[in-house]
Amino acid sequence: MEVTQDAQPALSATQVQAPRSEGRLAIASFVAQVLFLVLLVLAGVTIGRRLEQHQTALDRQHEDGVSTRERVDALADQQKQMNAEVYNLRQTVAANTGEEVLFLKAIVLKPNVDLQLARDLARLVHKNAQIYGRDPNLVLAIIAEESDFNPKAISNVGAVGLMQVMPHWSRVLAINGDLSDPETNIRTGLQILGFYLEMYQDLEIALTAYNRGPGPVDAALRKGASPNNGYAPKVLATYERLKRLSVPGK
Repeated sequence: MEVTQDAQPALSATQVQAPRSEGRLAIASFVAQVLFLVLLVLAGVTIGRRLEQHQTALDRQHEDGVSTRERVDALADQQKQMNAEVYNLRQTVAANTGEEVLFLKAIVLKPNVDLQLARDLARLVHKNAQIYGRDPNLVLAIIAEESDFNPKAISNVGAVGLMQVMPHWSRVLAINGDLSDPETNIRTGLQILGFYLEMYQDLEIALTAYNRGPGPVDAALRKGASPNNGYAPKVLATYERLKRLSVPGK
């Protein structure tokens, strides 16, 4: 039996399909790698966004913390300002007391004072203290120390009335009224006090001059000595006491 040279061995089905299967596997592997890279990129973007959001949240928390501290500090400053305003208001009320409060304070200083006299005194002190820009508590303290609320008081050197005004001031200040009159006396006393305050620019020295006269005060000051004779500290102590007095409902 002759065998021809053109005869070729037949390929099996398995041999034909093998290259095709390997090609599909290669494509699948490539697609898988691409998808894996895409997933990595997406995961990186997601993580980056989350990190950014987290940092933003932290920044907001920090800003909120700063804002909270600033609000607390602002409230503390407002509280301080309110306390200062309340204090100033109390000082103003103490310095500008009404007639009825001055009436009660006069009774506190001199419990056996005549009530009608105390009312008249409160009215006159309130009125003239406003006219001359003085604290009515200070005026009341001077009257208490000078005359003990006696409008008819006359000292051994001739000082007259509630604020113990020397008669020569009637000529100096051209006073026409009677110095024993309570209103004339208080008005004149406040003018004298204002004169000494302008001269010495010091309340304690001005009070000392009001009591001693300017001559002894100037002599002591020229020598470098204190002109204090004990009068001013007494008035100032009474003045502070009157300022501290509080009246219920006022």
